[in-house]
Amino acid sequence: MTKRIFSAMLALLMLVPAFALCSCSSEAKAPEGTITRITVDINPSVELMVDDQNKVISATALNDDGSILIAGEALVGMEAEDAAELIVSLATETGYIVKDEAEASENAVKISVSGDSKYAEQLRKKTETKISDFMEKHDINGKIEKVEAAKIETLRELALSTSLFTEEEVNAMTEEELYTVISAGRIETALLLTEEMRNAYYNAKEYKISFAEREETAKIIEAMGGVYKLVHAGYKTALDAYSKTITAIDNFRYETLVSPDSEYQKSLAELREAKTELLAQKNYVATLEVNGEEYASATITLQMKEADYEELLAAYEKLGADANAALESLIEKMREGEKALIALEEKFSDDIKAELQAKAAETELALNEAKAQFFADFEAAHKDDIQAMEADLIAQKQALINSVKEAA
Repeated sequence: MTKRIFSAMLALLMLVPAFALCSCSSEAKAPEGTITRITVDINPSVELMVDDQNKVISATALNDDGSILIAGEALVGMEAEDAAELIVSLATETGYIVKDEAEASENAVKISVSGDSKYAEQLRKKTETKISDFMEKHDINGKIEKVEAAKIETLRELALSTSLFTEEEVNAMTEEELYTVISAGRIETALLLTEEMRNAYYNAKEYKISFAEREETAKIIEAMGGVYKLVHAGYKTALDAYSKTITAIDNFRYETLVSPDSEYQKSLAELREAKTELLAQKNYVATLEVNGEEYASATITLQMKEADYEELLAAYEKLGADANAALESLIEKMREGEKALIALEEKFSDDIKAELQAKAAETELALNEAKAQFFADFEAAHKDDIQAMEADLIAQKQALINSVKEAA
């Protein structure tokens, strides 16, 4: 037997058990540690982060309608396709998906699944099948569209906005690493149901950790005593100014974008009420016979409600844009304070730099403690707001469900 023939036979023998395994289960498996990002977009839009066992580890609303849809729902722990089906079911209950005479284009469900592996394709098909079966079972005239997953540039932006990694660190990450970072941020803020609250959290955390690191630097210099007291005094003065600006930013963001008493949140409440009326009318029109006696007047009413909603939406978006423009001026002031601190740090003597290096492990420990403590402090500070927001979202969802029932 030649060496080549023997090698070929050995390879064939090795394939036998593998083939036997494949015949038992045709399902592809995700590599260990894989995080898959799935988006379900009906406008509401929801993001699901899924682990290597096909279990949802986080569910995040990507717009306000999505926040309403998933409020009070336990999607975490579900299989991805079941969670996607539940999202579509909730969208149907609340009137975002219209039954009866609706055109298929009105009920488009857009699905994206990250990755180009056999596992990702299989997961997408399972999700689409689950939703398709739901639509067929409930006589919904709709369509499912496959859309491209987020490009790496978008993932980097998400990772930057949901973590404390620097731009340089994020740019060096692989796509798989970015999904891991994003999912960790989503899990951390799972109790924060609105984008405004999450943005407030991420920004406050970033500023807090930046301040905490420099506060440790000030403590180390102060402990050196003697001739270093003057250096400490100058650095502490700049640090205090920096801290005041951070506090001003946090307060302004809360008061203008997060507080229930803010014009922004009042505008959002009006917008949600208008959306409820719009969806109720849309579902009512769908029950009518086209060109029937009531159809023309009901359609005109629908158009009027759409116009009212668009007007309120424009006003809401303007309030947000104005608030962010004002916020940017405060952030610029904070950056100036940061530059002043950096300039002082660059002038530190070799003795101070050596002491800071020697205490690096202690500083890192203090920062890790600050990071670990931050969510608990944030939740305690905003506990009432978080609970009120969830209650408002659940109430809004119930109002939508009731309006759909009344229209039927």
